[in-house]
Amino acid sequence: MKFKNLYLGLIASVFLFASCSSDDNTIIDTPLGAYDNGVLILNEGNFKTPNASVSYISNDLTTSQNNIFAVVNPTKVLGDVAQSLSFSDDKAFIVVNNSNEVEVVNRYTFQSLGTITEKLENPRYSVVLNNKLYVTNALSNAVTVYDAKTYAYSNSISVEKTVEKIVVANNKLYVMNGAYGYGNEVTVIDPSTNQVLTTITVEDGINSIEEKNGSVYVMCGNKDNSKLYKINTNTDTATSIESTTLKYVSNMDIDGDKIYYTQEGSVYAMDLNAATFSTTPIFTNTYVQYSTFYGFGVINGKIYSGNANGFTQDGIVTIYSSTGTVLKTLTVGIAPNSFYSNN
Repeated sequence: MKFKNLYLGLIASVFLFASCSSDDNTIIDTPLGAYDNGVLILNEGNFKTPNASVSYISNDLTTSQNNIFAVVNPTKVLGDVAQSLSFSDDKAFIVVNNSNEVEVVNRYTFQSLGTITEKLENPRYSVVLNNKLYVTNALSNAVTVYDAKTYAYSNSISVEKTVEKIVVANNKLYVMNGAYGYGNEVTVIDPSTNQVLTTITVEDGINSIEEKNGSVYVMCGNKDNSKLYKINTNTDTATSIESTTLKYVSNMDIDGDKIYYTQEGSVYAMDLNAATFSTTPIFTNTYVQYSTFYGFGVINGKIYSGNANGFTQDGIVTIYSSTGTVLKTLTVGIAPNSFYSNN
């Protein structure tokens, strides 16, 4: 409860003075026709204001468009705080946090297909496994389950602790029990029985979780150290490496055989099976808390950085090469928080 109240208070204070800004003058006002072969950028919008949006940029960085949900669906509103997105076949499930909805669209045309609302209580992240959609809920501390084809609610999995980012590995669900610098556990769920199998203890400050080659990687960072855990999904045991030089490491993403991560305004990379953290940055930006690297992702060798711009105006996305050269800068929606390959 203490974490939940702090989180809600922090978000409220950050967004209290935020205001809507006008659309970028370069936005195309007709659909592009297809939004595949590119990257989707999720923009939260202002808290308590239904101005969440999605932007698109092609893989070759030559074509982009803002507000693609609104452009394709002019009579609908995406909602209040677009938190995260997951895919299943030709569908994209957009978790809209403060609206307590999951908006379903065709991932390539962005045509609206439906809206899920049942049993959602401050939804955060989602994943699809075996035609079932699993959504984490901050207020109920539960994972809600839906048919990924009909969108019908089927079950709730009570975790009774913070549930945040969620990934699939070895036909199991791995759920972060913490966020925003709090938490030190990962819950493992058997989706065939909707039961918790075990809880894995990690370092305090859990902030990122990724699946790669059947293993689950977890990043933790705090005032004393940073640790990267690799979970063996056959035994659900973990090994780790540690850095006491880099503290508060966050924003881990995996691309190919590299693990990328940030520490304040710097981006680093290390090999997937590295025995030590790299402490030499690829590049460094001026760091502004709650703005710099508010969004972060690495896709096909390109590093995507989302700057929330103080939540008072449209966000800025900068795309870098793997060596830190700026390839493209875009003005997008308010608070760009994540990037998704849509190929």
